[in-house]
Amino acid sequence: MRFPTAWTRFGRARLVALESGLALLVAGLALHDRRGWALAAAGTLVLAGALLRHRGAFADRRLLGRLRDDAFAPAAPASPASPASGEEGLGLAHTLLPTLDVTEFADRNLPADAPGLGVLSDGRGCAAVLAFPAGTLPGLPAALVREWLDTDPARPAAAQLVVEQFGLPPWDLQYGYRPTVAYRQLPAGPRPVAVRSWLVLRCEGFGTPDAAERRGGGLAGTRAATAAATARVRARLASAGAPTTPLSAPELRDLLRGTGDAAGEGRTLRTSWAGIDFTHCSVAAPVATQDEWSRLLNGLAGCAAERVVAAATLTRDGSALRVLSAVRVVSMMAQHAAAERERLLRAGVLPDTPTDQRAGLLATLPVAHPFRSLVETTGIGSPGAPR
Repeated sequence: MRFPTAWTRFGRARLVALESGLALLVAGLALHDRRGWALAAAGTLVLAGALLRHRGAFADRRLLGRLRDDAFAPAAPASPASPASGEEGLGLAHTLLPTLDVTEFADRNLPADAPGLGVLSDGRGCAAVLAFPAGTLPGLPAALVREWLDTDPARPAAAQLVVEQFGLPPWDLQYGYRPTVAYRQLPAGPRPVAVRSWLVLRCEGFGTPDAAERRGGGLAGTRAATAAATARVRARLASAGAPTTPLSAPELRDLLRGTGDAAGEGRTLRTSWAGIDFTHCSVAAPVATQDEWSRLLNGLAGCAAERVVAAATLTRDGSALRVLSAVRVVSMMAQHAAAERERLLRAGVLPDTPTDQRAGLLATLPVAHPFRSLVETTGIGSPGAPR
């Protein structure tokens, strides 16, 4: 997904900006006091941004581009967080997995000048994350993951595909902001303004202790096995024409905070998780084939919420592959999140399936948390239904 660098014609949003600038300028000149001069100056700036060009692009487009780049830049290191948010400030991820920890592993498969590989551990297993290029809507790599799960020497436990699509903030609903109103009224309907996607790879020492023992045993051995398995699947993806970038520890922490909820405090309701800043509505979305996955992503592209996260976790089920998928709709306004959830249900994009909200949150966070119990993983119990 690319953003245009220059527009050759005026769009509806630019006309709205011109109207706003002229209104501010006229109102300011009519007041004849300090407030009026401030309004007139603001109107002049709006008009200048909407009309002036620099190197073929409108000035306001360049400003918005700079702001967009800053918004998606890695966040500054978090200050010491409250106990509720976890010692690293991972927010919702720490609320659901209190023992979650992110460390940097010195991976010899990475260039010498590159940062180490970020590896998360949650007391049960370890995982690393590969990022696809921005704007990528990846297909469901069922065949590649099945072969990787069956043949990789580290005997990985699961892989998870996560896609996050960003919509507009609800400024039109809160403040009647005209530009967002104009964008939502475009003939093609609302579309994502940005897309990010990742592949999460997970290994568990309980399920395959030999792989960890060969690398020193314990948590350190599981981290090493995870790094090795991640390097191999990254090579498989590259040979298939899908380049990826491994995340470092700071990038992985930012990802956990960004795809979840940085505050980490809230309460579970029947159809949502109500946080301090955001409301999260999770819905199970069974997906078995590539066509179903593509239809799901295409249907979610019309979601008008600030964020919508789709995730599919793939793991072994005997000789077959089992897939657990879920969708999470996120908005600053609880009623907006609920309305978008209902709209997706009515449109048939999502099934009207009762969903445990805590399980839905966990299924859509980039941790590749398997849906088999620890008893089943260790072989003490028989396989059961997805959890």
